[in-house]
Amino acid sequence: MITCEVNYSHKNKSGEEVCGDTIRIKRDVDKTVVSLSDGLGSGVKASILSTLTATMATTMVFNEVPIEEVFSSILSTLPVCKERGISYATLSTFLVDHYQKKCFIVEYEFPVIFFFRGEKVIELEKVKKKVKGKELFISEVSVKEGDAIFAMTDGISQAGMGSSRYPFGLGVENIRTEIRNLLEKRVRHADIVNYLINLAKRLDKGTRGDDALAAVLRVRKEKVVTIMVGPPENRNKDRYVVEKFLNSPGKKIICGGTTGQIVERVINGRIDLDLDSISEKSPPLGYLKGIDLITEGIITLTQVFRYLEGQDTEIGYGAKSLIGLLSEADIINFIVGRAINPAHQNPLFTHDISLKFRLISDIARIFEKMGKIVKIEYY
Repeated sequence: MITCEVNYSHKNKSGEEVCGDTIRIKRDVDKTVVSLSDGLGSGVKASILSTLTATMATTMVFNEVPIEEVFSSILSTLPVCKERGISYATLSTFLVDHYQKKCFIVEYEFPVIFFFRGEKVIELEKVKKKVKGKELFISEVSVKEGDAIFAMTDGISQAGMGSSRYPFGLGVENIRTEIRNLLEKRVRHADIVNYLINLAKRLDKGTRGDDALAAVLRVRKEKVVTIMVGPPENRNKDRYVVEKFLNSPGKKIICGGTTGQIVERVINGRIDLDLDSISEKSPPLGYLKGIDLITEGIITLTQVFRYLEGQDTEIGYGAKSLIGLLSEADIINFIVGRAINPAHQNPLFTHDISLKFRLISDIARIFEKMGKIVKIEYY
């Protein structure tokens, strides 16, 4: 199954506290929807209008509202500049269907979109439509692993405007050449969008420039991580839960000593401890064939949560490893046992089972905000 990885970067217009360009992303297992909008002007007003536009488009397209209705609603909502007779925000929306392996693109007065297959630009066949007297351009293209779509606002294409080198701005053709050269050098897609924003900053040096937003949608095979935390409430379900865990796709993580013992018993295996991984902040990691990471439970989960929330930067090796695997994943599956660990009932030990549930829920919430799909099953 394919998925769509989205990376983006932006800059504010000089002197402005907020960026007038907005990106919104919504995804599930079946599809990814991304919208970019450039608010007219800059600052707070532009940010409000672009945020409204991108949010409406992403939400409605994700919920399968017909495209004519989507843009009719947006155009009815957006004010129009009386002096220039143009809308207060431009828009591009991308729908990547993971099952059909197709991408649908809708453009409204949007300046720069490139579809790359490898280092080669594929020209999009665009169909023009009119909605409320405004022209939309709609494209449909089959996608495969490795394809990338770059989209950016005119803060990139017009960067350096008025300078001796680029009197009319950087321009679309120069951007295309820059991206192609970077792809040929095997530069990461996320680094390319950062480069484009930094390039715009350099070209705009000494001028106020404009807001700028650059994004890339990269089609690739989806990455799944399944993490088993805690023993099932009913011991008779131990084998069922362990087999479900072991048969899950992607990488596998065991979190908790008791959880590891259950897996050992069910598969008649043995977890070897890595004594070199012990530190003041890190209980030892474990190793078992077929498992990508084995960590301690509550302490590690607490460190993960505190790190993700910005409360703590000094964490153990187990927590760092767990964060690394979860951050790489598109889909995170938690298999959570409801059984009460006897250690948690010790009055000298302040943790209880509710803490485990809260930690998992809070960690899931953080990763969902990052655009990941998180599922939690309790046993």
